[in-house]
Amino acid sequence: MFILRFADDDDNLSVKDFTSLTDLKKYISENNIDKTWHQIEEVKKVIPNLKEE
Repeated sequence: MFILRFADDDDNLSVKDFTSLTDLKKYISENNIDKTWHQIEEVKKVIPNLKEE
């Protein structure tokens, strides 16, 4: 999962979630976000090892 944070047209902080990097890049290019402040965070699932040794 990817989280995109960006400044919208009113300079407010907006946050959107994406399941794939391709969808995120498409959204950025379609909305001209690449020319303004933005931050991309990748969220990885961590599955703990619960096996006892």
